[in-house]
Amino acid sequence: MNKKITLPIISGAAILVLSASTVINSAGIANYTGSPVDGGPTTSGQCSGCHSGGSATPTLTITSSPAFGGTGNNRTYVASTTYTITVTGSGYPKYGFNCEIINSQGTTAGTSVGMFGTFGTAVTSNCQIYAAASTTPYPPCVSHNSASATPFSFKWTSPASGTGYIYADVLGANGDGTDRGDKVSGVASMTLTLGSTAGIDAHATNENELSLFPNPATDNVRITYTLRERGAVSVRLYNLNGDLVADLVNETQDVGIQSNSAHLPTGLAKGLYMVKLMVNGQQSTQKLMVY
Repeated sequence: MNKKITLPIISGAAILVLSASTVINSAGIANYTGSPVDGGPTTSGQCSGCHSGGSATPTLTITSSPAFGGTGNNRTYVASTTYTITVTGSGYPKYGFNCEIINSQGTTAGTSVGMFGTFGTAVTSNCQIYAAASTTPYPPCVSHNSASATPFSFKWTSPASGTGYIYADVLGANGDGTDRGDKVSGVASMTLTLGSTAGIDAHATNENELSLFPNPATDNVRITYTLRERGAVSVRLYNLNGDLVADLVNETQDVGIQSNSAHLPTGLAKGLYMVKLMVNGQQSTQKLMVY
């Protein structure tokens, strides 16, 4: 593991504990994600160049909030939206990890391959963000800053358009103070493309013919929709981070066209929001611009 080491900053999934009092690279080494620009899913692109001997391969999952659209490895994102991305490992007492979100599957660092979107801040205390200044000529990355048994979460903001690729792996470590008895997961990857339905998961629909007027709005908005059966209705306002901003409607309503006048929260910041209608477990969503 003699490439891409930047001192004194060290990042990525790497050696954990040498002894009870000495720690080597507990904060990792940058860019060992197994992405094409890091050498691919081989020893040149992962921490398996040093760590070995583990009997089981750790599992790895990548999730986001708000949830990406799509399924499997083909996912969709909403333009200019901030997501909380979580990398979770299982099967070992402790983990290190590394993650890149890049704009190409090429192998030439610093020219054809770079960051897709922008990293925000670390969400969990066991996670850290590395900017381009720390990883050049390789792309910015996210890694652990200490061995942990808990998931790693960070903020990422999508670009306005384009196709990106998430690459991540985790190092499962037995915590015995050596680089033996450890094993690296397989490389997890996702292709991210711009979704056609802004602000919602691809599975959400508008079966209830939800509409908003005026849109853009300032203080009040009229929310109209059609109920095909009597049921409990909730209409909620969310920002693009998926945070609940306000409950606009919460009552049981009858079959037919419903029209509700809702007052927006005082001091609501200008920008794009999502209005989500839930009726008997079914969701409809529309964008609302506040100005």
